Amino acid sequence: MDNLNFIEIGNRIRVKRKELKITQEKLSEIIDVSPSYVSEIERGCSISSLTTISKIAQALDLNLDFLVFGITENNLNLAFGEILKTIPQKNHRLYFSLCQNIANSLKNP
Repeated sequence: MDNLNFIEIGNRIRVKRKELKITQEKLSEIIDVSPSYVSEIERGCSISSLTTISKIAQALDLNLDFLVFGITENNLNLAFGEILKTIPQKNHRLYFSLCQNIANSLKNP
């Protein structure tokens, strides 16, 4: 998850846009960019600003975690596992403890 995959982000945008039967032209009007820029984003050729990505997510009713990282409720555990793989074995208990503490603090806001 360290490097953003702009091709995958573009694919997620294209799939959802087509699912909603929205043209690139219509999406470009909604988010106030040119149709060619939407095409570049969908092909992963352009690096969009957070503002543009946020506008796209809102226009297509996409969760930002899904749009940017491909994280859904169904694969969230896999995402935690991927993070764990990047941490040295000796720090796994610390990672688990931190996750537990964060979860506990979120239970009692």
